[in-house]
Amino acid sequence: MKKSVITALVLCVLVIFTGCGNTSKNAENEKNAKPATTEQVKPTNNAKGQKALGALTPEQAMEYMKKTKDLVIIDVAPTKAYDKGHFIGAINIPVEVLNIEEEEKRYKELIPTGKPVLVHCRKSIYAPAAYRRIIELRPDIPEISYINGAPLLNQYNDWKASHSS
Repeated sequence: MKKSVITALVLCVLVIFTGCGNTSKNAENEKNAKPATTEQVKPTNNAKGQKALGALTPEQAMEYMKKTKDLVIIDVAPTKAYDKGHFIGAINIPVEVLNIEEEEKRYKELIPTGKPVLVHCRKSIYAPAAYRRIIELRPDIPEISYINGAPLLNQYNDWKASHSS
């Protein structure tokens, strides 16, 4: 019994400290951190006509990114993870280190009006909550989804580079 409790605690600590590629947080970041979740959000259409597509697998997201014109990619991973590698043209909003007011401000100021949005982080821990928050704050976004799983950064960036002129 004691072993299983210790194992469970160790696993919980690992999950907390590895969310979206970050391996350490200071006390301020822990206070502002959003709850980790890997829950899949189902597709919906809201009253204002916004298509909330819900969770896409990394492979579905790759096809979606290739075919969706004017797509805005929002990377909610910490800046350190974003700097190590990100989708070409992605906007970084590192929700793990932002307080709620700053996060809300960035969603309102950095995401362009009237364009489809795809949200992701490295391990899909913060993406579902960010997805739901953007839906609440930005009804002007016509279509929104998120990647449920590790994003195919290199594959997309190789494809994007070969299709840019």
